[in-house]
Amino acid sequence: MDLSDVKVTTNETGANREVLAFYTEMPFDYRGDAAKHAASIRTTNPIDSYPVLKPLLKPKKSLNPFAQRQRTNVLEVGCGAGWLSNAIAHYYSASVQAIDFNPVAIERAKEISRILGTNVEFDVADLFLYQPETPAEVSISLGVLHHTNDCLGAVRRMFDDFTVPGGHSFIGLYHAYGRKPFLDHFSSLQSKGFSEDALLEEYRNLDSRFKDETHLVSWFRDQVLHPHETQHSLKELLPVMADCGMELKATSINRFQPIDSVEALLAQEIEMEKLARERLDAGAYFPGFFVILAKKT
Repeated sequence: MDLSDVKVTTNETGANREVLAFYTEMPFDYRGDAAKHAASIRTTNPIDSYPVLKPLLKPKKSLNPFAQRQRTNVLEVGCGAGWLSNAIAHYYSASVQAIDFNPVAIERAKEISRILGTNVEFDVADLFLYQPETPAEVSISLGVLHHTNDCLGAVRRMFDDFTVPGGHSFIGLYHAYGRKPFLDHFSSLQSKGFSEDALLEEYRNLDSRFKDETHLVSWFRDQVLHPHETQHSLKELLPVMADCGMELKATSINRFQPIDSVEALLAQEIEMEKLARERLDAGAYFPGFFVILAKKT
């Protein structure tokens, strides 16, 4: 595909053209065909992994008992092949708009949408330039913003421009502590001269979830061969949240349990490196990823 037609002006935004070229070759979470991906959504609701999202996505009751329930307005930023957006529309009948700067991923997302019969509005767009008609009640970006040249600037866009007052933003990033053992491990293998095929086999040994080879390769490329990523922490995000009028409501760091003490959370996130190293030593995949749910005041 000729990327010259893709409207990403990296001199003016935090978008990264190397990242675009890499994921245009093969998007993340890509399967052998769209039908397989649609079937996986029908059989497994991915929102089950994020219990704090469920009550936010369900249609809201009306004061008028004869009126239909109001659908939740959702915006996903960096939707990739559309697994999450299509699942939200499929399971919760939400009104979903989703953007990604990768036209190949958007094409696949639309194909899955047609198979499932969802009514998601998918668009090719640069998150740093995109202007929604109205902010969303729930803005979502999982595993995307850390692949830009300005992750914290992208987080601010999620809070300031994409989330309505009273709404929620759900963001997932690589963790500064939890990601390190995984990166160190594969960096060590590469420095020893491991070929790409050998690295793939090591990843396959760690992450045994895949039956679809294309799906496995898409994850391996994303996790090991990506051209650019940054890692972050809750401690780093807290000042950004405060500056943007956001209140932390939940995080995967404590498995989405009630937050009694932010200080305890900050101590707990440091332990993520130890946990990641233990998982790696046991031969298990641990991505070093964390999620926050914040509410706009």
